[in-house]
Amino acid sequence: MSLQSQINSFVARVAELFEQIDARTGPMDRLSTSAKGDLVAAINELAAREPTGSSSGVAYLHTQTSTSAAWVINHNLGLRPAVSIVDSGGNEIEADVMHTSVNQLVIRFAIPIAGLARLI
Repeated sequence: MSLQSQINSFVARVAELFEQIDARTGPMDRLSTSAKGDLVAAINELAAREPTGSSSGVAYLHTQTSTSAAWVINHNLGLRPAVSIVDSGGNEIEADVMHTSVNQLVIRFAIPIAGLARLI
């Protein structure tokens, strides 16, 4: 994949994540930060918000106790969540995440591992 294709893919994923955040917390034009061009400040402010009409954050924690090269996660969040993965040793790792629907995703690894996936 070319660098331009990777950048385009990244921008599309970021735009999709902001749309999902808008659906849960309200549009970004209601941010209180004075530096609306500062993406980091905007993301931090949105992450600290509670979802509209909810008293707790929308999240799902998947625990994979047995080693596997593919984790199938049925989260039922109704959206394509951001995924953070930690192996059984507590190390944050990267993997290929494929959203098969708004309620399920598959994480693929080069080698079988166990650990946790936090979906937000």
